[in-house]
Amino acid sequence: MKGSYVILIRLPRATTIAIGSRKEAHFPRGHYAYVGSALSGLEARLSRHLKPDKKPHWHIDRLLERARITDIIIGEADGKLECAIARALGARFDCVPGFGSSDCPCPSHLFMAAQGERLKSAAAQAFQQLGVTPRLMELESKPR
Repeated sequence: MKGSYVILIRLPRATTIAIGSRKEAHFPRGHYAYVGSALSGLEARLSRHLKPDKKPHWHIDRLLERARITDIIIGEADGKLECAIARALGARFDCVPGFGSSDCPCPSHLFMAAQGERLKSAAAQAFQQLGVTPRLMELESKPR
C-alpha cells in the first residue's frame, strides 16, 4: 500500500526543539497536523512514526519525542499528494516554517490549531478534494 498521510498530534505543553540543521523552534501547546507520503510502503513508514524509541531521522521525529499521535489519516494513491494536502492545510492554519518540507517548495508540512478536530476535518476534506477516500486510524482514546 502506498500513498500519503496526515499525522494528527497533541503536544501537551509548549516546548522548544532543535530540528535538523535549523535553529531551535518554539512549539506552542496544542494540536498539529504533519503531512507526509510513503510511496514505497505506508505500513512501514507509519510503523516507524508510531515507534516510541527510534533514532531521529526526520523533523517529525524530534516533535514526536515530546508529543502524542492521536490519529492518522491515510490516503492510498500512486503519486505523492503531500504537497497538495499541505497547500490546502496552509490556506486554513498557521504553520511551522520549513518543517518537513526541505525537499520541496512548500513553506511547511506541519500545521497547528487550538482544536484537533478542525485539523482532522480539514485533512479529510483535502484528501476528498483530490479524489482520494481518506481512512482514519484512531490511536488515542478521547475523553468523554
